[in-house]
Amino acid sequence: MKRPVAVIVDAPAAVPQELVDKYDIGIVPLHAIIDGKDYPETEVDMDWLLHRLEQKGDVPTTSATSIGEFLLAYDRAAERADSVVSLHMTSKFTKTYECAVEARKMSLEKYPGMRIETVDTQTVEAGEIPIALEAARLAMDGVDFDEVVRRTYEVRDAMCSLYCFETLFYRDKGGRVFKAKPWAEAEEQSATGFKAMIEVDHSTDGTVQLVARAHIKKQLFKKMAAIAADRVGTGKLAGAIVHIRAEEDAEYLKRLLEEKVDVESLVISHGRAVTAIQNGTGFVTFGFHSL
Repeated sequence: MKRPVAVIVDAPAAVPQELVDKYDIGIVPLHAIIDGKDYPETEVDMDWLLHRLEQKGDVPTTSATSIGEFLLAYDRAAERADSVVSLHMTSKFTKTYECAVEARKMSLEKYPGMRIETVDTQTVEAGEIPIALEAARLAMDGVDFDEVVRRTYEVRDAMCSLYCFETLFYRDKGGRVFKAKPWAEAEEQSATGFKAMIEVDHSTDGTVQLVARAHIKKQLFKKMAAIAADRVGTGKLAGAIVHIRAEEDAEYLKRLLEEKVDVESLVISHGRAVTAIQNGTGFVTFGFHSL
């Protein structure tokens, strides 16, 4: 028997595999372009890629999920559910959401009784995880399509997603630095360098908003925890941390959060290939909302 809703999310969300399995979440990959060859990011060896990126030579690029991949994902979803909630990283960074919308139109012609909601989460990585998990939990519990959609947008609009970089070099190379371009240029010219923090979520319309910069990353993590404490207040925090080879930083941020906020849930995950290519090692992102 089919359930009311299936949930799909793109791979940069980096939902841990055990949660993907637990909540039966469909994953669609973006792509890594390495030496002229196209690889679905879920098939890239991360150790090899991170070593390659550390050379800062011919930096790989990325591309969006194809319409065909979405059609296949929607076909699979149609086998197990009557409707689909399809969640994707901010449309300001990629054409993935646009491709999902086109695939939706084609799938609805094939499955006229089906309902598909394509959601621009207006964030990415750790910002996507709490949205995806809320939708997937409700879907697994048999909640109807309209309620899953309503709650998905409610969580999306409440998300705060903060991003801390070891360097803006990779983001600048990938053309996704936006308002942080002056910071990237200053970093390149500075002998000592500095770390940057930005925000990308509903409150920033899915694009880059500058937050802070510092010479020491721990200062930015303390700023993240302070922002969380201010926004959550006496409520409980549901969130996620995604990092690229920065396990100690992720654990340090987790401890800071547990000292300042009542943490209901906090998922920690290693990012995938597209995130690594766009941000480099040492990258840490933290997304949360208040319960």
